[in-house]
Amino acid sequence: MASRPGLLTDWPWTPLGSFKYLVLVPLVIDSIYSYATTRDHEKILVMALMVWRIVHSQVWISFSRYRTAKGTKRIVNKSIEFDQVDRERTWDDQIIFNTLIAYLVKVYLIGTDTLPFWRLDGLVLVALLHAGPVEFIYYWFHRALHHHFLYSRYHSHHHSSIVTEPITCTYT
Repeated sequence: MASRPGLLTDWPWTPLGSFKYLVLVPLVIDSIYSYATTRDHEKILVMALMVWRIVHSQVWISFSRYRTAKGTKRIVNKSIEFDQVDRERTWDDQIIFNTLIAYLVKVYLIGTDTLPFWRLDGLVLVALLHAGPVEFIYYWFHRALHHHFLYSRYHSHHHSSIVTEPITCTYT
């Protein structure tokens, strides 16, 4: 937690605790129904990508913790502490948020065949959109978080992690 938590510090589903994935149940049901009735592959693809991101992240987290516990090739000659593990246990909240945004954009803004992920032109368009505006905005947003006002309210806990892991970068 930040040294002086600001407005919207917690995710809306924080009170659900371990049951935070219940937020996605309506999306899963809708994507399965859309696939079963109209063969809409894109909604179910959003759900599949979410599962892939969670599994992919967990593999890298486990691998990095194994390497840290083994003690070879550490960046910092220190083992990971339990308070850092507890502080970074909400690493998947960003994946839930991105899934909600991607699903809502897919359903309400883009339509059904504007951005075909399974074709090369759709994949190139998504890559260009990510490499261009998304990375640019992320860089300047992260710079802004280092301003004293935002740093003490939102970003200080990110820099309190001494032993870096793959999830340390996603923890605001």
